[in-house]
Amino acid sequence: MHFLLAVLILSAASTAAAQEPAPEVKVAVAASPSPSPASSPEARRGVRPGDVQKVFIIQHVGVNDLVRVLSVFPAELSGMERDNRRVLSVSAAPAVVAAIEETIKRLDVPPPPIKSVEITAYVLECSTSGEAGTLPQDLQGVLVQLKKTFNYSGCALGRTLIARGSDDSRFAGEFNERAAGKYELNGRVEVDSSEPPTVRLRGIDLVNWSANTRSRISGDVEVHGGQKVVLGRLGVTESGKDQIVVLTAKVAP
Repeated sequence: MHFLLAVLILSAASTAAAQEPAPEVKVAVAASPSPSPASSPEARRGVRPGDVQKVFIIQHVGVNDLVRVLSVFPAELSGMERDNRRVLSVSAAPAVVAAIEETIKRLDVPPPPIKSVEITAYVLECSTSGEAGTLPQDLQGVLVQLKKTFNYSGCALGRTLIARGSDDSRFAGEFNERAAGKYELNGRVEVDSSEPPTVRLRGIDLVNWSANTRSRISGDVEVHGGQKVVLGRLGVTESGKDQIVVLTAKVAP
């Protein structure tokens, strides 16, 4: 009996132990290192053993622009601009300094000279009947063209208007004549690099103020190698002759 009671007590104790919740187990997890901040820009190269130093006087280009271009070289670069003085100092291996010097020679050059252009407008007075007059020899080719196109019997040179400008800029001229009134000529000139150069006259505007009338002609013209180009009909003179405008442009040597 005593043996049975002991077995029952042990069995009850085992059942109670199985019903009790297991003790909470805490596991310590090592914190992973936080991601490092983005790496900072690469530090300057600095002066290294075996480097040579050289200072360049820059005459035509900006030092800051030059430093950006030369940054492809493994070199220490330092520039300064003050009181119209431009200085660039270089520290690098001898071969690199030599390459930088050659690059500077190619980049630090004066800008191309601005091309000056003389624009000439010939105002011809043309008639379909009778004797109109004569033209200078260099306008005879234009006369042949006008006779074929407009059936003129002849043309005479009324007046010559000259204006001057430079590449990629505007030009303007004003001409006062008692008999013919006032002429205003303006526009924009562009010169390309062909040989002989082509001159583009953009937004040409020619106005003639005469008595109580105003005549006007506008347009764009390309002049190749100093040729003469007919812009069109400006108006009519008091005698009934057509005013034909012929343009040419010459680049100053």
